[in-house]
Amino acid sequence: MIKVLIKKQFRELFSMYMRKNNNKKTSKKNIIFYAILMIYCVVVFFGMFYSLMNELGPVLFSADMGWLYFAFSAIIATVLAVVGSVFMAQSQLYGAKDNDFLLSLPIPPSKILFSRLMSLYMQNFLFETLVFLPTIIVYFKIAAPSAVSILFCVILLFLLPVLSLTLTCILGWIVALISARVRNKSLMTVVLSLGFFGVYFYFFAQLNQNIQRFIANSQVIGEKIKASVYPLYQMGLGAQGDVKCFIIFTVIVTALFSVVYIALSKSFIHIATAKRGAKKIRYKEKVLKVSSSGKALYGKEVSRFLRSPIYILNCGLGTVMIIVMAVALILKRNLVLDFVEQIPELKVWAALISCAVLCVTSSMNVVTSPSVSLEGKTLWIVQSLPIKVWQILCAKLKLHMIVTAPAAVFCAIVMAVIFKASPIMSLVMIITPVMFVFLIGELGLLFNLKFPKLDWSSEAMAVKQSLSVLLTIFTGWGIVAVFVIAYLKLNEYINPELYVTICISVMAVISVLLAYWLKNRGTKILERL
Repeated sequence: MIKVLIKKQFRELFSMYMRKNNNKKTSKKNIIFYAILMIYCVVVFFGMFYSLMNELGPVLFSADMGWLYFAFSAIIATVLAVVGSVFMAQSQLYGAKDNDFLLSLPIPPSKILFSRLMSLYMQNFLFETLVFLPTIIVYFKIAAPSAVSILFCVILLFLLPVLSLTLTCILGWIVALISARVRNKSLMTVVLSLGFFGVYFYFFAQLNQNIQRFIANSQVIGEKIKASVYPLYQMGLGAQGDVKCFIIFTVIVTALFSVVYIALSKSFIHIATAKRGAKKIRYKEKVLKVSSSGKALYGKEVSRFLRSPIYILNCGLGTVMIIVMAVALILKRNLVLDFVEQIPELKVWAALISCAVLCVTSSMNVVTSPSVSLEGKTLWIVQSLPIKVWQILCAKLKLHMIVTAPAAVFCAIVMAVIFKASPIMSLVMIITPVMFVFLIGELGLLFNLKFPKLDWSSEAMAVKQSLSVLLTIFTGWGIVAVFVIAYLKLNEYINPELYVTICISVMAVISVLLAYWLKNRGTKILERL
């Protein structure tokens, strides 16, 4: 039974790459696209961490602090894995759609939990490998490791994810316990997520400075790590071939995971089936408000969006980034203007660059991309309603515009004021992101109708493992790249205001064509899903 459960979890994990909706196999073209995309991402992250460890390695090994080299790498790898999977843990372990079904079967809860932990382990392993594998390669290059050290490094590649998995489960467990006791679960999860992301991105924004400080104070930092994170000190020595230290680290990690697994097994049913926090409803006689079908459909879309932290964080985070960017420009106005003044070309192109940056950031909002998939097995309800199918798509597109466009307009106004754009340029700076946001919303609907994923067991699968989301984001970036490259070729022959106006016109034409396709072909596809 455990093999069947693990197989099920891994099929769900990789279903994005192996099949479309209704168990149809993914075409070879899509598989090749995924392969190229994954290889690109791996190469970028691998190269980044290889450069980082290649800079640290010679310094630490020359100071006879090789253990700190491995400990530092383990900290980065663990943080990356935990941040990347902690909220997946909450949804996969306790919020899965098939929890009730599996718990109704004669299957021990511990086996259900174990199979899901294996899926999380694979995710942690992928994150950890991006950091620790370059660490091992650099170590082999700059040092002369013994056979024992090589063996231990290979084992650590598979052992470290157990440590991050343990921490992920603990944090996911805490989130699940808190969520079961509060009413607004979505708000709490979003706030916690934004807190994690804020700390994470702040650290990487200061990465170069932190690395220099780390190198300059390696002795002091090493003593602090040795005192506060003793297992990583043992791990660092073990990676260099110390058998005793390696065994100590292995025992500690295994013991921690065992304790967490036993605790989770005992509380799995309790948390997975908890319905606390639901607002008690008391009947009160009142006049029923009547609204139009379009308004009711839009309200349904808003309700789904606000109830789903996964949906908000993965498809609406661009709004937060846009607002943060606008506030940062206001607070750092003098610093930005001084920087622009130092580069004549940048001063001339400031308004154009602002438009491009704002469009790229706006493309991170892909509210429509999983909106059809999220209907899931309840899609038949909206299909059976006595309304036009086009109204369903319009409601989804309206939500995308409401979530993204106001923030984009606010940021565009801030940019226009700070860079003292002309009245005409200010107007096109405001219109450009609005038109781009509308275009992205239509593309999201198109791709989701073409590549729906209705057989998900958790919303994370429909949102995070979605071809339509990836295609929408990369298509948005591609559109901006084409416009930028075209201007670099034509800037000598055309002024910025006219060029941006042409870009707006091109996007308007494409939007009209997409609207025609959605209203005719798209509605027919939705009816047949």
